Parts: sequence; structure tokens; C-alpha cells
Amino acid sequence: MTSLTYTDGVPAIDHHSHAGYVRPGEELEGIDALERENAAGHVEANLPVGVFDEFVAARGRGDRDELARLDAAHGIERLFDESIRFQSTSVHGVSLVEGSRALYGELGHDEIVRMSRDRRRAGFAGLYGQALDISGTAAVLTDLPWIDADAWTPERYKPIGRIDPYLYPFGHPAFRRRGSDTPRFRRVFATVLEGLLKTAGLDAPPATLGEYVAFVRDSIIRRQESGFVGLKIASAYVRSLDFRRRSRDEAEAAYAALRSDPASLETPAYTALADYLVFAIAELAVERELPVQIHTGMGHAEPGLLLSGADPRNLEPLLSDPALNRLRIILIHGGYPYTSLLPALSQAHGNVFLDYSWMPYLHHHALERMLQEWLELLPADRVMFGTDTGQPEFHVASTARGRLALDRALTAGVADRLWTTSQAEWLASRVLNENLCRVYGLEKP
Repeated sequence: MTSLTYTDGVPAIDHHSHAGYVRPGEELEGIDALERENAAGHVEANLPVGVFDEFVAARGRGDRDELARLDAAHGIERLFDESIRFQSTSVHGVSLVEGSRALYGELGHDEIVRMSRDRRRAGFAGLYGQALDISGTAAVLTDLPWIDADAWTPERYKPIGRIDPYLYPFGHPAFRRRGSDTPRFRRVFATVLEGLLKTAGLDAPPATLGEYVAFVRDSIIRRQESGFVGLKIASAYVRSLDFRRRSRDEAEAAYAALRSDPASLETPAYTALADYLVFAIAELAVERELPVQIHTGMGHAEPGLLLSGADPRNLEPLLSDPALNRLRIILIHGGYPYTSLLPALSQAHGNVFLDYSWMPYLHHHALERMLQEWLELLPADRVMFGTDTGQPEFHVASTARGRLALDRALTAGVADRLWTTSQAEWLASRVLNENLCRVYGLEKP
């Protein structure tokens, strides 16, 4: 990569990460698991629907005999290998190589797979700390249900809690589309809610909406007091972002119907209850001064998320609600392919901020063009850097590429006499750390 002018040496704070997210009992794997994860869409598109569902189920059970049978019959491993080769020219594939070399040196693929696996198992937090040091990252905001504060120190890893588990206390309608991504998010939401209920001494959602809202409020406040610095909405993976304010009477009727009759999940009650809870939690976030991140735009490399539902224009009823004018909202991931809509929403709403997490290891030229567009339109306090990764290899590469894209956008702006060099230096600091610190009330590095 080329040398940097404005961002070199400026400490970064990663606005959106998943660092420290290790599921209970999870066996840590090397970078080959990351390659395979991004290959799932290709595999799904080349198998009968039923076969792919059998494969996902067998993988979830760890049934090696069934996986071997399915591979022998359908060439599943060949499809994974083929997809990984096709990915090698994508920014995702290139970034994984770049980050791996930065951490492990110029080694062959098999040796890097072994080292990345062994280093994780020997001390994942230590490996991630090395990635932060290499990339000049002072801290990360990390999206996860809970965190081991002894291993992942609060000074460097500041947790963000998803509100989505609270929104669906009785589950979801039957899934009738392609892919396993949306069902996976549904399972994660349900598992996290189960844990939060148990923490509150509950085995199931309580009998009434009032009791449930009281549980949600207490749970979020407890998490904030334990160190969580913000909230997140990832519901674009399971439904549209078109959240509408609902009356208490409508929500109470929906809660009662869903609690008593699972068939009600197939009715408007499912949406009505989630809508009500989104606004109730958003009002609590205003009260508690908790910023809220919202996933917008494309999803993972497998069918699941409906792009039309993740269109940021769906958020206009939420953004324009008078009770939420002081809610600090950050639209994350650059909203690709809706990147020009995000700054329009931010320009019209002074409490709406943008980050470009995920984009540094999925987009290259598009990210540079997007930053030029955002920074020339918006006030200097609106844009934040992020990576959206829980993997040290991607963190190193994403931070390097995120800095490079920002530097090139600033360099072009100076060349075109949009900014002086001192203004470009100021913008570099604002994007890499100062805007985040102001929104979340954190000390600057």
C-alpha cells in the first residue's frame, strides 16, 4: 500500500467490532474457517435446497459421518474449494492474506492456517491485542452478548449490546426463503434472550407486557452499569427496518396473542410487538444516553437478509419521531449499496451519524469514492471509522485499508481546494477517533 499523509500515526478507535465474541464451548479455528464462511453462498447456490439444509444441520450437530456422506454424494468440499479460489481476487480474500502476513509473516497457506489456529487457542485476546498494536488501534467498541473483562480489558474492549433479542420474546414466523443466515440470527437472538432472562431469575417471558418491559429496562440498565457503552439493532437480518410507533393497547394485545398462541407469529402481532419494543428501548436509550447502532445495507455472503428491508429509507419513521430527536443513532457499514442515502439522512437529522465498518475489507474504490462524497457533504462530526470484524487478521487489514481510503479522500479534497492541509489533518482525527469519543462520551486517545 502507498504511504499515508493525514492518517499516519493518528490513533484509531474501531466503532464497530466483534472482538472477544467466543461462544461457550466454541473450538477456535484458523483462517480457513473465515474462508469457508464467505464461501457458503456459492455452496448453497449449487446444491438442492434440501441437501444444503441437511448439510447445515449436520454441521451444527458436529455429525462428521453425515457430513462425509453428503460430501461423497454432492461434492460439497469441492464447492467450498472452488468458491475460496474465486474469492481470492475479492477485497475480502486479499485482506485476509494481508492481515495474515502482517501477523504471521510470509508463510505458505497451510502454515498460516496452523499458526492462526494455534495462536487463537493459546491466547485469543493476546493475538487480538497484537492486531490492535500493529494497526495503531487504541480501543474497539465490540458487539457481543457478554464479555470476559479479565481477558478482554475494558480499557481496550468496550461492549455494545444488541436489542434484537428483546424484540422477539416468542420467536419468529416460519422461515420460507433460501439460506441459513436468517435462521442463524434467529437462533442467536433466542439464545441471548434466554441467558438474559435467566440472569433476571426468569425461565420464560413474564405474563404481561408491562412485566416484560420492566425486565427489558432493568436488563439494559444492568448491562450499561456493567460496562456496555451503547446498543445495536441487527434486525435487518430477520425483518424490515420499517419500525412504526404502536399504541400500548395494540402492543398488549399482540403480546397476549403471541404468548398464548404460537400461530399468532404468522399474523401482524409479530411485527406490532417488535415495533413497540423498538420505540420503548429507543426512549430508554435517550434517557440513559446510550447511542444506538443500526445495521443498514447488504448482509453476509449467503441468502437471508432481504436488501429491500435493509434500505435505510425504512428508518425514516423512527428517525423523524419527535421523542427521539436526542437519540444518537449511527447507521453502520456504509449502507452499501445505499451509500448516498445515508449522508442525506444524516444531513437532515443532526443526531444521525455514519460509520464505514465492514467496507474496508469488502470494498476498495467504492469506499474511497463514498468517503469523498460523505466528507464534502456532511459536517465534520458525522463520520466514524470501523472494521466490523471479530478476527485479528481482518482487523489489521481493515484498519490499514480504512486509513488508506480516508487518506486518499482527504488528499483529493486538498488537491481540489476543498480543504486546507490543516483541515484535512483535523478531519483525519475526527473520523478515526474524535467523533466516536464525542458521541459515546469517551476520553480521546
